[in-house]
Amino acid sequence: MGENYSLKREKALTALMTNPTIKGAAEECGIAEKTLHAWLKEEDFASKVKAAQEEVTRQAIGRILLSIGRSIETLEDIMQDATNNASPRVAAARTLLDYGFKVYELQTVQQRLEALERRLNV
Repeated sequence: MGENYSLKREKALTALMTNPTIKGAAEECGIAEKTLHAWLKEEDFASKVKAAQEEVTRQAIGRILLSIGRSIETLEDIMQDATNNASPRVAAARTLLDYGFKVYELQTVQQRLEALERRLNV
């Protein structure tokens, strides 16, 4: 096993983060797809993959959150620009309303969940 074995696993981990398929990840790091499937069944390797996926997800969410303000401003600009024809203005308004309602629903569910947790002393 040794260093080469660990290096191959690190390459496989990286390949899994950048490829949409296990087959593609295996090809990228030069191992058999069957080997990668076997590694994914191992608790230690699987937990490293999960941690890496969670980190990628956290980073993506961070980028999304940073762009929300600009996205809303862009939609508001489109919606309020009287020189645009109606279609993009309506689409922008609909998008803002849709997301506004989703945020409201999420807040309502969160408040109800917190109230239930308080009642159950969780």
